[in-house]
Amino acid sequence: MATQFVADFEAYMPAEFNDEPYGKAGLIAVADKAGIDVCVVFPGGLPPDPAEINAHLLEETKGETRIVPGCLINPTMGSAACDNLKRCVDAGAQTVKLMAAAHRYRLDAPCVDPVMELAKSLDIPATIHSGSPMSGCSPEFIGTLAERHPDVTIIMDHMGYREWTPLAVQAAVENSNIYLGTTLIAAAEPITIKGIARGGRIGADRIVFGSNSPSGDAVNGVNGIRNIGFTDEEASSILGGNLKAIYGL
Repeated sequence: MATQFVADFEAYMPAEFNDEPYGKAGLIAVADKAGIDVCVVFPGGLPPDPAEINAHLLEETKGETRIVPGCLINPTMGSAACDNLKRCVDAGAQTVKLMAAAHRYRLDAPCVDPVMELAKSLDIPATIHSGSPMSGCSPEFIGTLAERHPDVTIIMDHMGYREWTPLAVQAAVENSNIYLGTTLIAAAEPITIKGIARGGRIGADRIVFGSNSPSGDAVNGVNGIRNIGFTDEEASSILGGNLKAIYGL
């Protein structure tokens, strides 16, 4: 397992974390400690207009081979959201992050469609936060969005953890473009991930590792997958093989 390729589909790069400087140096240090080879990285903030933090992240990570940069987009901004996404991809972004809980929309709302259509034309995946229906992030809503945009690969972070995991599995069963992401759940309750992978509905080939670092514990996340009893093939797929295929790493 020591030489296994490990890729993280969702890490963050705030300037500070836990009252200490973080930034790119902190991100790489966490990845080194956890044995993560490549991180998909998003800005460490959730402003209503994320254009500035997107630009900063893309500038700071330029040329860093271990970082796949992403951008946060707020679909409620209308055409400005798509303009920002185009600029970000031109500057090196390789995925779009949707965080409906912060930007106050439902993931199946019409305002999301132009962003997803642009993601298709730019040939990038969408990384989407899942959670409470009250926050607009129900896995059911993500399933509806995936059905409307079957050509866009979607990574559903947290896989509906905790109360909505069955809805996440159902959405993935019904939409082959949805992958379930292990952010937070891998460190907290990896047995749930094993139960999903062995449940006969969604296999290890549709699950991708993510740490949610620095707020999520990357070391415990990697070890959660490695130590819960997956086969080497299953663990290799979840920890890096599936994300390698999605991003062509």
